[in-house]
Amino acid sequence: MANTVYDVTTFNGSVSPHTDIGKVINEIIADIKANQTTQNTRPGAVIYIPPGHYDLLTRVVIDISFLTIKGSGHGFLSRAIHDDTADTSSWYEVQPGSSHIRVQHTDGTNEAFLVKRSGAPGTVGRLNAIVFQDFCIDGVASTKPYVEGNHKIGISVQSDNDSLRFEGMGFVYLTQAMVVQGADACSFTNNFVAECGTSISLTGASQVAKITNNYLISAWAGYSVFAENAEGVLISGNTILWACNITLRNANRCTISANKLLSNFPSMIALTEGSSENLISGNHFRRVYGDGTSTRYDDLYGLVHINGDDNAVTANHFSFSVPATAITPAGAAPTIVLVAGGARNYLATNHIKANLDIKVVLDPSSTDTKLLYSAAQSQLQAYTNDYKLVATP
Repeated sequence: MANTVYDVTTFNGSVSPHTDIGKVINEIIADIKANQTTQNTRPGAVIYIPPGHYDLLTRVVIDISFLTIKGSGHGFLSRAIHDDTADTSSWYEVQPGSSHIRVQHTDGTNEAFLVKRSGAPGTVGRLNAIVFQDFCIDGVASTKPYVEGNHKIGISVQSDNDSLRFEGMGFVYLTQAMVVQGADACSFTNNFVAECGTSISLTGASQVAKITNNYLISAWAGYSVFAENAEGVLISGNTILWACNITLRNANRCTISANKLLSNFPSMIALTEGSSENLISGNHFRRVYGDGTSTRYDDLYGLVHINGDDNAVTANHFSFSVPATAITPAGAAPTIVLVAGGARNYLATNHIKANLDIKVVLDPSSTDTKLLYSAAQSQLQAYTNDYKLVATP
């Protein structure tokens, strides 16, 4: 039987993997395709990346199913802390480690890994059971720390797909870490993403994706999690820090639960463009003041922003501590939850701790909103009479 387990350091490629690991992985994929040629005998393969520093000059193109690319650790180290430190001569290490891929982009493409197969959507172009596990994708440099500007993408999936997994990965200094189009049962777990423009994007449409137990840090220029036209996404158990922003557009029956959310910008969870029947429950929101200035939202947008029907916001804890002088617009009462539109939205047993006068706001286009122990009478600002309130005593 043909080989199904490859090591980039022992494969007889045309270059060293330390010189161009992208070219070596492409050659391994070509070898897999040459040896797995019949419809019923394509088990795929494993490509192993031992600990070490590898430059990627050539984009990897994955057009086969059942492929696992794995290393021996996510190897994250903060590039921003390094770049903001004048003298690193006393440091033990000064760049990410373990199985560490440096995206150099000399071939003129944006992606380090592109997952795409030609053919019509569905069974022809669909890719299945691809796994990225335990290695670091490093954008090397950014025009400014934390800000998207180098146009590099870690992993871009542009074919419809089933049961892809991203596990234990490290990402740093990328415009986008992971972007997946047409995801079916995609799993993101135990990844460490920091100093990237956007951490996780589900584009086009997706169903039952699972985003659990990740560290998503400093997505200053984009989103911690973005999903459009999504059905049944589970976002749970994540620690999301600094410029925390989960945005769902036209997404339905999703669950956002048990996350630790810390941000120095307004807007932490937004359900937009008719997102309906979603559950936001058991999260801890902490809004503080720190570095940077939000250019997208002001403090009237809401830590939670809702525009859709039949959404439930229950049993969350909101901690708000921002100097009055840092609120925008100046002199405004910050909005904790904004129901911008939609019918039958439900807020229950949410606890608010704030250093300023804050508001739960119902806009005129909201109807039949129910609020149970989620705001004191003085904390409700309603521009409609179509609501029911049981005020927090």
